[in-house]
Amino acid sequence: MSALKIEPKIRMMTTSRIDTERLILRSPLITDATRISDLLANWHVAHWLVRIPFPYRREHAEAWIDRSGEERSAGVGWPFLMVLRDNGAVIGSMDISLETADGSGALGYWLGEDYWGNGYATEAARAMIQFAFDILQLPQVNASALPDNARSIRVLEKAGLIHVDGRFEDTVERGRVDTQFFALERPDWERASSRAWQ
Repeated sequence: MSALKIEPKIRMMTTSRIDTERLILRSPLITDATRISDLLANWHVAHWLVRIPFPYRREHAEAWIDRSGEERSAGVGWPFLMVLRDNGAVIGSMDISLETADGSGALGYWLGEDYWGNGYATEAARAMIQFAFDILQLPQVNASALPDNARSIRVLEKAGLIHVDGRFEDTVERGRVDTQFFALERPDWERASSRAWQ
């Protein structure tokens, strides 16, 4: 197992905003719908996502924004948009949702193609994991990626998640798909965090 590197460089503003070094993670607004739909209308982004329709249109973004508010209010999901601090551009999405009976959180994300390869997804994932453990007090964070999505797998590994196994997921948009499952348990994260502060 590789050493987990935790960089506790986030600052919680509210449960609807997290600040990192280069990003603001904030709740989506209806005014973000066009930007979200523009980013997800790119097949190079969308084909890695098993739970979104394609072509992705503004009405899909509006429905997701509405659902995001409902999930946050119900305490079952915390969707955030990734926004560049230097220019305010929305570049993707990162969320934690409760999807298992044991209260574990599922990490999900996407990033606009023009922003790949800059470490933004890893930075946001680390912040979301810290949010999941410190604020939400979840016992575990899980995530999955398509087996041939090397970029996403690398983001999960750099954020500290450990590969568990291959699984099948049933999805509305694509039916049954093969995925690689990753997890990080709270005690492992706490040990890594305490070492980061020493």
